[in-house]
Amino acid sequence: MLDKGLLKAILWKLAAIYALLVIAGLLLEQLSLLLLIGTVALFIVNIHQFYKLLQWIWQVPQKHHVGGQSMWDHLYYGVENIQRSNRRRRQQLIHSLGQFRQGADALPDGVVVYNQYNNIVWCNSQARLLLGLKWPEDQGQRLDNLIRYPQFSQYLSEHDFEQVLIIPSPRNELIILEHRIIEYGRNQFLLVSRDITRLQQLEDMRREFVANVSHELKTPLTVLQGYLELMSDNDEVDASWQMATNAMKQQTSRMKGMVEQLLALSKIESSNHALIKKVVLMSAQINMLREDALALIGTRDLSIEFNITPNLDVYGDEAQIFSACTNLVTNAIRYCPDGSHIKVVWQHCTEGAMFSVTDDGPGIAPVHLHRLTERFYRIEQSRSSSSGGSGLGLSIVKHVLLHHQSTLNIDSTLGKGSCFSFVINNERISAS
Repeated sequence: MLDKGLLKAILWKLAAIYALLVIAGLLLEQLSLLLLIGTVALFIVNIHQFYKLLQWIWQVPQKHHVGGQSMWDHLYYGVENIQRSNRRRRQQLIHSLGQFRQGADALPDGVVVYNQYNNIVWCNSQARLLLGLKWPEDQGQRLDNLIRYPQFSQYLSEHDFEQVLIIPSPRNELIILEHRIIEYGRNQFLLVSRDITRLQQLEDMRREFVANVSHELKTPLTVLQGYLELMSDNDEVDASWQMATNAMKQQTSRMKGMVEQLLALSKIESSNHALIKKVVLMSAQINMLREDALALIGTRDLSIEFNITPNLDVYGDEAQIFSACTNLVTNAIRYCPDGSHIKVVWQHCTEGAMFSVTDDGPGIAPVHLHRLTERFYRIEQSRSSSSGGSGLGLSIVKHVLLHHQSTLNIDSTLGKGSCFSFVINNERISAS
């Protein structure tokens, strides 16, 4: 620790030296000469001590300084103290870094740290296993040179890290990896690669199972519905049987509609529409939607208003977009009570083109909003059954919008109404 009286001691020492020089100069009648000689001697001695200090500092490792009574000893002690503190900090950092790397190596996911130039800074053992990286040979190598997939290079360059990228492993194409990039610090990025092969297989099996079962159910339901229609048209059938036949016919029709929606959902899930270039004439699609909506309303006391911007067309899958719009409008008609007003809008917005369906119906409680796009999720079982809903409409909308780089936005207040909307981004708007 620095002695508070050090400065005072140094000043007293200098004062004593110059006092002796003054006394000797007066006795020898050479005051100026002795003061000059003494000052030069002090300067040379301190320069020599400074040079020795520099030599000692640049020694690797430094020898322990054995001090005397020199004022320079305090500098040696201070430097030694700083060096000891730095060594302790370095050891702590090395220990912490070792613990971090051990923890990162224990992760089941591959982790790669890279900089703004896509140069690899570090990777864990799982990244070496999943991505085929070598450590430390690949340190400083460009990540996109080692993972040679065009989708991956595009993913890195676009910096849209809200989305995940699913591609095969460069080491084994049978392994499916989900990549997610996290930006942290200053120009530092973290690539997390997760093996989802098993999940992908299960999802494919589920999708194939649903498609096969739905397809197999469609034919017997059609036959059953045909015979029920024959029975209901027969005037000789007893009134009680007529009522039962009509009920079976209604439920069969509902089940057939559910099967068709399951088939549609399975088809949408298994398709890949990332690069859709076909122009969808939205004005014509919404005019068709208007006719279907008016037919569905029939004699009910519902009013519906369409506000369409003409010549606002987009690139996409015509059947899928029409299905998404139809489901949103149909839901509003089914679940709004008589006396309600529904407004359908297709117009420009800042992000692109927006389609929205707004109603002043009963609204939806906040607890249900995040689950509305789940398959077969219903707010009220009785209301959905009576309205003919299958619980698949919004799930279809969700997957359609996913294929068109969009999401379903739901804004609802209980007792005041709901607004379902989505935005097709500017890149998908047709210039014609």
